Amino acid sequence: MNFQRVILMDIASLGIGEASDAKDFNAVGADTIGHVAAEVKGTLKLPTLGRLGLGNIRFGHPINGLPPVDHPLGFYGKIHLQGMGNDPESGTREMLDYQDGTRVTSVIDPIVKFSDDYAQSIMITNYQSYIANQNLADIVAVNRDNLAFQTLHHEVNLPVKGFIYIALQNLRQDAENGDREAYLEDLREVDQQIAQTINEMHQTDLLIVTASFANDMTLAVSPTREYLPLIAYTPINQDGQSLGIRHSIADIGATIADVFSLDYSTESVGQSFLGELG
Repeated sequence: MNFQRVILMDIASLGIGEASDAKDFNAVGADTIGHVAAEVKGTLKLPTLGRLGLGNIRFGHPINGLPPVDHPLGFYGKIHLQGMGNDPESGTREMLDYQDGTRVTSVIDPIVKFSDDYAQSIMITNYQSYIANQNLADIVAVNRDNLAFQTLHHEVNLPVKGFIYIALQNLRQDAENGDREAYLEDLREVDQQIAQTINEMHQTDLLIVTASFANDMTLAVSPTREYLPLIAYTPINQDGQSLGIRHSIADIGATIADVFSLDYSTESVGQSFLGELG
């Protein structure tokens, strides 16, 4: 597929169940979304994420209030972090790094540097040292999701090639504060904002929704070692299918590198799923 732009939304803290190595991180029983759903007793109500296939990820172990749908609009799967670092920064690095011919690098700058025509990398986030070290990216510093979404909608409506990354902050803060009611309210707002983003997307856009780390408020440890959600949506193919279990969140960086024809090494930790999008 000839995508011209990738929109990557990082719903930081949203885990979808304990990872296979959860015991190594004192996170046995972790299930961020499952425990939030149980708390509200079937009133989770995330219609957009549901139609995209979030509930389908947990086939056979459904989320209360978020059942699988028969015809998901998005491609869906779950991600196991490969790195032994279990902090937000390491998750972001693993997600956006890929291996080119000589070294491991971020996809952020090469999109701008090596594109055949003008392209941008827009990073909508609070201060993060990893992202701040990119030289060619336009970094929009925000610390509230309403401002982040305003920027996102403005950028999505522009007919510009490139990469947009948005890191959400409210859910992350809610989880750190142990505020389940605020977490649910903010998750619903994210769902609505994704719906608006879909309506604004161009035919050559690819939307990827994931989380760089998980944080189940019911456990004493933070972050929690969980599988992370993966949803990919494109307006030109709404016949979603399973992307299975991905063994590294670096698959996202590899896919972005693939979209922009960057010098992507077959020895990279990440494996592109671009060819699985139909």
